[in-house]
Amino acid sequence: MLAAINARYAHVAFGLRRLQAHLGCYQENTQLLEFTLQQSAHEIAEAILARKPRLVGLSLYIWNIEIATAVAAVIRAVSPETVLVCGGPEMTGDPARSPVAPFADYIIRGEGEEAFLTLVHTLLQGQVPPDKIIDASPPDLSLLADPYPLYTEQDIAHRVIYVEASRGCPRRCAFCLSGAFPGLRYFPLHAFLHSMSRLLDRGARRFKFIDRTFNVDLNRMHTILRFFRERPEIEQLHLHFEIMPDHLPPDTLALLASFPHDALHLETGVQSVNPDIQKAIRRYQRIEPSLENLHWLRTHTGCQLHADLIFGLPGESIDSFAEGFNRLVALDVQELQLGLLKNLPGTPLGALSSPDTVYDTNPPYELLQNEHYSFDALQRMKRFAKYFDLLHNHGNFPESLALLRQLPPSPFHVFEALTEQIWEQEGKTYGIPLVKMAEHLHTFLCACLPDRKSTVSAVIEKDFRRFKGRRDRLPFLTGNSA
Repeated sequence: MLAAINARYAHVAFGLRRLQAHLGCYQENTQLLEFTLQQSAHEIAEAILARKPRLVGLSLYIWNIEIATAVAAVIRAVSPETVLVCGGPEMTGDPARSPVAPFADYIIRGEGEEAFLTLVHTLLQGQVPPDKIIDASPPDLSLLADPYPLYTEQDIAHRVIYVEASRGCPRRCAFCLSGAFPGLRYFPLHAFLHSMSRLLDRGARRFKFIDRTFNVDLNRMHTILRFFRERPEIEQLHLHFEIMPDHLPPDTLALLASFPHDALHLETGVQSVNPDIQKAIRRYQRIEPSLENLHWLRTHTGCQLHADLIFGLPGESIDSFAEGFNRLVALDVQELQLGLLKNLPGTPLGALSSPDTVYDTNPPYELLQNEHYSFDALQRMKRFAKYFDLLHNHGNFPESLALLRQLPPSPFHVFEALTEQIWEQEGKTYGIPLVKMAEHLHTFLCACLPDRKSTVSAVIEKDFRRFKGRRDRLPFLTGNSA
C-alpha cells in the first residue's frame, strides 16, 4: 500500500503514482490511499490497516511530517508485522535524525522508482535488505513507466493534475532541495506529449507542471506550449509552470501572450532584488531583465503572475527586503508570496548563515533570528506576510490597495503600519472575516486620506462587491444599504 497525506483534496500524490506505475507485476496488488491534513492520525492509520497491507509506503513532506510521524507510530504499535517504508523530500537530508525514523523499517533517500521496486521485490522474495537507509540512484527517465493512466476519472474531474516534463534544476540556490542535486534531465518529449493528449481526451483541464525550471530549454518549452495552445480545449485550460523570468526572449514572450486570458499561471521566483544577496545564496539571476519581463507580461498578456520574496536571507537587511517588496508591488503581479526563510535538511543553507543565526530544528525549520532580524521582528514580518496574502493575493481589494500603494513613504512602510493596526485590534492572523478586513482597510485609508473619505468608501464597496454572491452588510460605510 502507498499512502499520502496531502495539504488539501485538490492536490494529488503524484510521486506515489510514479512509484505505483513503476511496480510492474506488483502494481495490481498495490493500493494508493490519499488523505488530507484535516484528518486525524488515528483515522488515517485505521483506514490503512483496514486493508491489512504487508507493506506501507509513506510519502513525507515538510507540511505533513508531523501527522505522518504520528500515523507511523500508530502503525508500528498496532501492527508491528507491517513493513513501513518512508520516502519523499523530508528524507533528503539526514533521515536517521527524522522523527519518523524510529518507526520506519526502511527509508529511501532520493528518486525512489527503481529503489522502491527493488525493495518490494527483495522483501517478497523473503530476503532482508542489508541497510535501513537506501540511497536511490537517479533513474533513467526514458525507462520509467507512464503514471498518467493512474489518474482516476474523479481526479480528472475535481483535482489539479500534476505532470512533469523534466527533473532537476540548473540553479543551485542554497535554500532549495533541488540545489543539492546536480543535473537537469528530461523525459522523452514525444511520449510526454502523447500522455498529455490522452489526459486531455479524458477531460483533464487543470495541469500543474512540477518542473523546477520549465524554460531552461526554450525549444522544448515552445513545443509544449504550442501543443496545448493548438488543442481545441484551449479556452478551458489552466496551465501552471515555474519559470526563470530573466530567460524570456521576445519570441517566448510573444508565445505566452498568444494564450487566452488566465490560461497560464507563471510562478516566477525572484526571492531578492539585491544582487549581492543573490550571489550569497548561490542564485544567479539577472534582476533587471527579470523585472522588465514581469512588467511586460503584466501589461501585454493575460498570464497570472506569481512572484516570491524571502525575508531573512543570509546578509539581507530589512531595508533590502523592503526595496524588493516595493519594486514587485509596483509591478502589480497578481500574487506576491512573502515567505520566511527555512533551513531545509539536505540544503547547504546552514553553512552559509552567520554564526548568530538560529533556525528551528523542527518542521518547517524556520529562521528564528539572525544578524538583521530579532525573533520579534520575524514575528512581525510573518504577520505582515499573512495580512498581505489575505488582502492582495486573494484578489479581494485591488483598487483599495492601489490607493494604499500611493501613500508615503513607501508601500512597505505603509503596509507595515496597516499590519500593526490590524494586529493590535485582532491579535490573530487567522479567522478574520472579510468584512472585518475591509473595515480595517477602510479605517486605515480614511486616517491617511481624510479629505478623500467618500472616495475610500466607494472604492472599498466596489472591491467588496466585485465577486458575485457577497451580500454581507458593510456597517462601517456611512449610508451603506447593501
